[in-house]
Amino acid sequence: MPALGLFGGTFDPVHFGHLRLATELAEAFHLDKVIFIPAGLPYHRGRDAHATSEQRLTMLKLATQRDARFDVDDREIKRSGNTYSYDTLAEIRHERGPETPLVFLAGTDAFAGIDTWHRWTELFDLAHFAIAVRADDAQWFKRGPGTFPKEVWPRITLNPRELASAPAGKIMTFAMTPLSISSTAIRALAGDEASVRYLTPDPVVEFIRSHNLYARSKEHAAAPDATR
Repeated sequence: MPALGLFGGTFDPVHFGHLRLATELAEAFHLDKVIFIPAGLPYHRGRDAHATSEQRLTMLKLATQRDARFDVDDREIKRSGNTYSYDTLAEIRHERGPETPLVFLAGTDAFAGIDTWHRWTELFDLAHFAIAVRADDAQWFKRGPGTFPKEVWPRITLNPRELASAPAGKIMTFAMTPLSISSTAIRALAGDEASVRYLTPDPVVEFIRSHNLYARSKEHAAAPDATR
């Protein structure tokens, strides 16, 4: 049964680094689909400085619409209260059935703290974990799997077939192509009214421009939400 990739993040905004990483995830693990899951807007972030949840969702749809392997899931944006990876994975597992391999993408920094996640020991009953290792991740290259909690070491594999042959339970790292693009830098450029072209797909560039997203001026920040 084809495996399904899951890629969560804020995507504020989505950019080519995200899209390239999703492509490499799909190729490394022979995934049928990679589903982008934008997180709900954290309560502590100012809406006058960042895109709204609906704007982030719209930009994701614009960025992924031409790649048949990509899809967007808005469940975390719609969910009220705290958002936990466990809840999202449990819902997707229920929808996809017990046999579909699910591959959840995480970075080494985030996964190093997996033992602080909500119901973390149960996550491996729901999905595999694909850990993207950056070329500049000095901690990883110094310690390797020792970066991760000892409890997960027995789950680490070097064989991608183990992820395809079971629905959940394994951990595998893969090297990601380093692209020096960040959402933070794009927001800063847009705030300075500088071009963000070639950092994110053209439809997203146009959406940011037409909605004055990330503008430093508060009157610009109150741009209309085109998805309403």
